[in-house]
Amino acid sequence: MRFSLIALVGALAATAVALPASVSHIIHEKRSSLSRWVARTDVRPNGSIRLPVRIGLTQSNLDLGHDILMDIADPSSDNYGKHWTAKQIADAFAPSQESVDMVVEWLEESGIETSRLILSPGRNWLTFDATIMEVESLLHTQYKFYAHESGQGHLACDEYSVPRKLRQHIDIIMPTVHFDTKIASGPENELKKRSMPPSLQPGNPDNTGFKPKQGEILSGPDFMTTPDAAVPATVYSLANCNQYITPDCLRALYNFTNGTLAQSSYGIVEYTPEAYIQTDLNLFYSTLAREIPQGTTPTLDSIDGGVNQQTTQSFNDNGESDLDLQYAQALVYPQKVTLYQTGDLVEGASFNNFLDALDASYCTSGGGDNPNFDGTYPDPNPGGYKKHDCGIYTPASVISTSYGSNEADLTPAYEVRQCNEYMKLGMAGVTIIYSSGDNGVAGNGAQCCTKAKCAGGTYNAGGSGTFNPSFPGTCPYVTSVGATQIVPGASVTAPEEACETVIFSGGGFSNVFAMPSYQSTAVKSYFTKHKPTYTATQYNNSQTVRGYPDVSANGANYVVAVDGNATLVYGTSASAPVFGSIITLINEQRVAAGKGAVGFINPTLYANPSMLNDITAGGNQGCGTAGFTAVSGWDPVTGLGTPNYQKMLPVFMALP
Repeated sequence: MRFSLIALVGALAATAVALPASVSHIIHEKRSSLSRWVARTDVRPNGSIRLPVRIGLTQSNLDLGHDILMDIADPSSDNYGKHWTAKQIADAFAPSQESVDMVVEWLEESGIETSRLILSPGRNWLTFDATIMEVESLLHTQYKFYAHESGQGHLACDEYSVPRKLRQHIDIIMPTVHFDTKIASGPENELKKRSMPPSLQPGNPDNTGFKPKQGEILSGPDFMTTPDAAVPATVYSLANCNQYITPDCLRALYNFTNGTLAQSSYGIVEYTPEAYIQTDLNLFYSTLAREIPQGTTPTLDSIDGGVNQQTTQSFNDNGESDLDLQYAQALVYPQKVTLYQTGDLVEGASFNNFLDALDASYCTSGGGDNPNFDGTYPDPNPGGYKKHDCGIYTPASVISTSYGSNEADLTPAYEVRQCNEYMKLGMAGVTIIYSSGDNGVAGNGAQCCTKAKCAGGTYNAGGSGTFNPSFPGTCPYVTSVGATQIVPGASVTAPEEACETVIFSGGGFSNVFAMPSYQSTAVKSYFTKHKPTYTATQYNNSQTVRGYPDVSANGANYVVAVDGNATLVYGTSASAPVFGSIITLINEQRVAAGKGAVGFINPTLYANPSMLNDITAGGNQGCGTAGFTAVSGWDPVTGLGTPNYQKMLPVFMALP
């Protein structure tokens, strides 16, 4: 929709006087701060300009979602493994007809005729065009122009109200308080969605918080070789796993062998411009995975214009994707690995953009994507992807993502909505795995919060302050994976310790999510036996919130081919796809036996902690402290411990 700037800013144009919130109305959303935006007082929007209004209706039955998932995922349940279809899930959580009827009735009484209303499939959105005057009257608000320090113009309001009786039926109304519409400076002055901040674009080369960390570059034929040359067996022997982690080291550590089946599915998520280089994959195969033929590629599932770009090449551009794909493919071969390449080269993408492609209803439910945090598709920018990919792919049985953000970077409502989508994927039989972060109790960039429970989302340089938990790892419906290392100088068969080389395993306690039932016994035991001495100003010590990570895997000294060289790589970015690979191997055996994929695994993990290798040494320092310490049982450094395939397999195979 295009607008005339003259019409928008006409100072003499007719305008509506916003109504104050009445007794029957209540403020639904209110902006807490304006950041770099300043309201203009010299002009008012023309009240006759029409806005594309979208009312996101509240999903139903979300309060029952946890219990539904536990009924499917709890190993003691008679309904274990009886996963739901996508249609069953969409129907169960669609907004109720009551919500639709009540909101429509309100709009009619306010002068918005039903002939102007469009109800989206799935009953998630009510949309209509209305003048600014009509919307101001409807929402008891006043629209203003805002100026950004960059010169960008913006149309929004400070707050808006809805009838009290409708608050539980309405999730969000746009455009309102969100800076989701900006006035372009071009000749036609088109209103466009704003781009998401680089700090929230997982694939942005400058956003290195969760990306793997590069160590020593191992140059020469002693470290990487061609298919027709001998493998440097001495360097990469099991005796040297404390210096160089390879696929064989991981098999020895976690008690599994090469894959033999290709009956399940495994997905790795990457965000453009992060990309793998095929010659790097070939170099890795010829040196450390010779059973994989040269030229073997992942199956590309492009989302919102996602491309495996080759224009820019560096460790920040290629390190993550090369690491994830080299180890995932080596550990599960001959199973093919699916690459979910997300976002175009112009806009980038977020976790929500990825989730949209797996579930069409997520594109619209709960208000849809938030342009403050998510990529806008169709991309309005020149050269951008001109579609919005909704529900175009069936999710793999296991999906691993090695990216994350600070929990305090996002609003609780945004995080809860996304977390509920992971819950739905669990109901569908999908295992969702996220890395826990590389800065111990600190957040991205080793930053810490300036206020207790990270209130306000403000950070310092990391030498002090409040612990800064990550997201989505704190969502109770994902499996969060921390990092361990082989003790320096120890053998591959010796117990590992928490990773303290280059990176520190992310871990701690959420400021948003309550403690899930499956975790309560383990976390309560931790506080009973090993309660930290830190105060409530340093972390959420209420003992009622989600603790993370759930499990861990090695995260130090990985040998990876990046940009033509072998290099050592560190991070939970390595730990997550390794744990995901082991779950994929378990799925292979279950499918071969006529059973389904394991789906949401956390209840089974916490019910059977002895099938994991407990880690009892090391810590995750940060924020000027020693952080938490790995202890017997679950801890907020390494979770329940590292995988032991030979113990895990019989437990999962015994389940229906």
